[in-house]
Amino acid sequence: MRAAVFRLVGGPEVMEVMSFPDPQAGPGQVRVRVKTAGVQHYDCGVRNGWTPQGVAIQLPQIPGNEFAGIIDQVGEGVTGFQVGGEVLGFALLNCYAEYVVVGADQIVSKPGSMTWEEAGGLTGNGQGAHIALKAIAHSNGLRMRIG
Repeated sequence: MRAAVFRLVGGPEVMEVMSFPDPQAGPGQVRVRVKTAGVQHYDCGVRNGWTPQGVAIQLPQIPGNEFAGIIDQVGEGVTGFQVGGEVLGFALLNCYAEYVVVGADQIVSKPGSMTWEEAGGLTGNGQGAHIALKAIAHSNGLRMRIG
């Protein structure tokens, strides 16, 4: 597969395309052929040399934490998803690639009315909104339950 990577930290000019072996879905995982991937401040920070707590950056690094695409492999034990399903989801890095392998708990079905571009950037924006709402509620002494 081809993926956008950085081998040196820096601005957008350090990004390049490299080839990697196609990843394979393991038990509990799906492989998604990525149609769109979101670009967030997080990705730019990692590319510029920031290492988030609990994350190991290995150069060359494939950035990207959110994606949308079509399932083309389903690992053993996965229920609720099948090959050909249109999904959106998140992973900790590695989404700027032709394929991403993630746990089935990291994806949801893409609504038919949603464009691929909207779906590819939804999870990061949704997580940001969730964090902001929780912070506002907490600062006002409120309890918040989403879901």
